[in-house]
Amino acid sequence: MYDVIHAAVIHLIRTEQVRSDSFAGLVYFVLHGIHSEARARELAAALHACL
Repeated sequence: MYDVIHAAVIHLIRTEQVRSDSFAGLVYFVLHGIHSEARARELAAALHACL
């Protein structure tokens, strides 16, 4: 599961949806520079569903 989330965060960084200092660790995830609260909620829901 970690590999899937890590790949998703890398994709978000490469497509400039989040800043390059975002992080997908083994215990927590940090996504910086999300453009809107609605998008942040979408990403949070997707991560929660994956877990």
